[in-house]
Amino acid sequence: MIQSRLYRIFVMVALLMVHSVIKADDWGNLNNDLEKDFLEYVNTAKIDDATKKKHTELIEHLCKIHEQGAKSNKVFEIMRYYNQFNPDPDVKLDLVLAQLWFDSLRGWYIASSVLSDNLQLVDSEWSKKHQKTENYFVDERSGYTIPYCDSLNKSGKKYFNILNFRLLDKHDPITKYVSWLKKAEATNKKALELWKNDRGQESAKLAMAEYKDVLPDTFPNVWLNALMEYADFQKEFAKTQKKLEQLLSFYNGQKNSEPKALEYLRRLKNAQLSRYKKQDKSLRKYLFSWPAMYYLAYRVSQYAAAVNFFWFDDKDAMRNAAIQLSKLTPFIPYLDEDTVKEIMGTQRMFKNKFGEKEYADIVTESKLLPNNWADVFKKLTPP
Repeated sequence: MIQSRLYRIFVMVALLMVHSVIKADDWGNLNNDLEKDFLEYVNTAKIDDATKKKHTELIEHLCKIHEQGAKSNKVFEIMRYYNQFNPDPDVKLDLVLAQLWFDSLRGWYIASSVLSDNLQLVDSEWSKKHQKTENYFVDERSGYTIPYCDSLNKSGKKYFNILNFRLLDKHDPITKYVSWLKKAEATNKKALELWKNDRGQESAKLAMAEYKDVLPDTFPNVWLNALMEYADFQKEFAKTQKKLEQLLSFYNGQKNSEPKALEYLRRLKNAQLSRYKKQDKSLRKYLFSWPAMYYLAYRVSQYAAAVNFFWFDDKDAMRNAAIQLSKLTPFIPYLDEDTVKEIMGTQRMFKNKFGEKEYADIVTESKLLPNNWADVFKKLTPP
């Protein structure tokens, strides 16, 4: 039983390597609809000179922010740039201002795309396909393109694209985390090969030795630091949604707000939440599910290595494996369904081995171990 479970866990980790793709949704539809109406409005609407002047000033300001954001490789710096866009309250809400608000409020999405791109570097094949580029200008409309920034158009390119791939600063907590996770991925591949050839105790011992160097009994700080970044990212999204709610409330009370522009802001609120959930699911896969599965495989290897079919089990080692696995319990609200099933199935296996009373003691003991993660989980919002 333990052999088959361990092999299934190795395979499960391999399956987690399949990348999720964010498909077109109400966010994409909203972007296309608004851009079409925006361009038509600018070309055909009768806009007075004073309003045109304000439009020009706001566009120039936002285009500078776009340029800063595209050149930055720091997630929260990107979001700070976009938070600078804050027109005076007397500027009428029309389709031009609605387009600008739409683009400026997407600072969190641009930042999350940078996070996702860098986390996907764990996969060596993805890394080969997406090298760092300084090419922020594209001929075709793909990704997040800006059609109104004339100052950013170069060499005959028609659109400015801010979502071109970029690498984070080498000292960034996510960059360091990716390096650590790559080692865990390589370890899991070695362990899987060992287990394919011989599903015995010796293979379990060799697999455990591989994992031990990457996943010690104390959760690595590099993992903790990455989750602190994730907690801050969640907080920034909440701030963006609150700002959007305030804008809707304000413009609803203004008599000169254009109904169509207001409708786009309402659609934006729903589209942002939908897109955030998809982005969040992708981030949690890399930040929670993958390392949790590696940690699970390590503890099951430790357990399997301690089982002796001829003499006596190494009860201390088995007990330690159960204690360490119990430390993953706070992660469960953030893990994907398959990972949760594997963890809970393994915990049931431990419970059957030790009996209810002793396993209850094991869980209690795991809670008494030093835990510098408690404050981080208090800051997180489960999906």
